[in-house]
Amino acid sequence: MVRPSRSQWVPRAYARRRHRTWMKSMTLAALGWGVWWAGLVLARFAPGIAPDFLSGRTLITALSFACAIPGLVLALGTVRAKRSWLPFAALAIFANASLLVMPWLLEGLGRVRG
Repeated sequence: MVRPSRSQWVPRAYARRRHRTWMKSMTLAALGWGVWWAGLVLARFAPGIAPDFLSGRTLITALSFACAIPGLVLALGTVRAKRSWLPFAALAIFANASLLVMPWLLEGLGRVRG
């Protein structure tokens, strides 16, 4: 921008679209992990009302999948050509993909302990 025009330019503060998409993806990942942690706290301190973690069809698995699948789609949508953005996109992809793997990890834990 040429110098005489700088004084006339009005700066606008707004988030870019990919950043908003990344934030939605990370919010969904945090909600999904919050479901798992709430279930684990219930299993530890109130085992009578906690769901069974070792079965594949629990309410916790369904709720976390409901957050992880749209979150992963949004995270994949944030990938772009700039190399500096890739670590941010990878973080969101890993956070949501790890939610999808969690039931199988707990199933393996049950085989080791049981």
